Amino acid sequence: MTDPQLPAVIRKPSRQRARIRSVRIHAGQGDILMAIHGLQALRELGVPFLAPDACVYTRTDTASLIQILLPDLEIRSLPDSKHAPHPRYVIVERTSVSTTLRNWLYPDYYVNFPERRLVRSFGYPEPGLGHRALMWLTDLRYGTLANRDRETPCYYAIKMWAPLAGRWGLSDTDIVRGLYRAYRVLRERLFDHGQRLAAARPDTTIPEVAVFPAGRGFQFIPPAFLGRMLVAAGLSDDRYTCYFGPKDPTIEVYRRAGLRCEVCADTDSALLAVSQARVTVTSDSFGSHLAQLAAREHLALMSHDLPPHTIHPAAPSRIVFEPQDCCPCYYTIRDTATHCRAGRSECGVFAHERYFQSAVSTLTACRAAASGR
Repeated sequence: MTDPQLPAVIRKPSRQRARIRSVRIHAGQGDILMAIHGLQALRELGVPFLAPDACVYTRTDTASLIQILLPDLEIRSLPDSKHAPHPRYVIVERTSVSTTLRNWLYPDYYVNFPERRLVRSFGYPEPGLGHRALMWLTDLRYGTLANRDRETPCYYAIKMWAPLAGRWGLSDTDIVRGLYRAYRVLRERLFDHGQRLAAARPDTTIPEVAVFPAGRGFQFIPPAFLGRMLVAAGLSDDRYTCYFGPKDPTIEVYRRAGLRCEVCADTDSALLAVSQARVTVTSDSFGSHLAQLAAREHLALMSHDLPPHTIHPAAPSRIVFEPQDCCPCYYTIRDTATHCRAGRSECGVFAHERYFQSAVSTLTACRAAASGR
C-alpha cells in the first residue's frame, strides 16, 4: 500500500520512471548494507520502482546476508551481472564518461553516492575540469545541482537512492521516513536469523563483549588504544574477543599486542558474535553496520568520518566521536598506503585523552545496560 503522506506523485511509470529490473551494488560490505536500507525504505513507502523480475547483484561474500534481509527478491553475485537486464540501478564509487553517458542515453541510473562528501574531504585530490564536467552533467540529469559547500551531511543511503526517489516525486524527508520503517523490518529479520544461528551452533562460545576493531582504511581501532580501553573498563581476557575477517592480516598485529583474537569465517559467524554478545564494540566498518542492526548494545568508535554519514538514524547505537580538523578524511586504503592524508599511521583521534575517557565510560554504560536486561 502506498504511504498516504506521499504526494500524488507516485506516478505511472514512464521512460524515466520505468521499473528497475537490475540493482547492482559495487561497494564495500558496509556500503552494501546501507544500500539495502535505502532500497527497503522505498519499498516500505509503497514506491513501485522494482519490476516483478527484479534482481539484486552484490558481492559474493555478502549475497547470503542480503538474501536474509530481502527474502522475497532474487539475490545474485556481481559476476553474474554482466548481461543484467535494463533498466538498471547501479551504485558505483566513481563517475566516469561511461556512467555519465549511460545516465543520459539509457533509462539506467549510475549513482556515485560518496563523491559529494569526498570532494569536501581532507586530502581529496581536486577534480580536474573534465571530471568536474562529468559530475555537473550527472547532477543536472538527476536534478541534484547544488552548492557542494552547502552539502548537508546525511546517511549515505539517502544519497544512494535520491536520484530514483526524485523521479517518483519523493523528497529526502520521505526517504528518511522510509528508513525508520525499513529499520524495524530489517532488524527483525536479522535478529530472527541470529537466533536460528545460535540454536544451530550451541557449542559456540560468545564472550560478553565482541570487538570488531579492523577497517581497510585508517578508521581501525589501534591495538594499544583498544587494550588500554578494555583494561580501564575492567574487562579480563575471558570477557572479550576481537573478531577479524578470514583474509585480514592485521589480526597478527593485535595478537602481538596481547589481545584475544578470533577469525570469523563468514558473515554468519560475524552475525552470531554480534547478536549473542551483550555488547559489540566496532570501528566505522562493516562490523558497525552489522551491529547497528543486530547488536544488543552497540558502541561505535567513530574516527575518520562524521557519524551522520554512516550511523543509521534509527539505530540505538552509542557513539564516541571527537571531530578533528581533518575529518571527514579522504578514504585511503591501508593496502596501498602506510599513512593517511594527514600523515599519520593511525587516526589522530585515538591519541586524545578525552576521546579515550569517553570510550571507557560509554563501554561501561553499555555493559550496565546489557546486564540490566
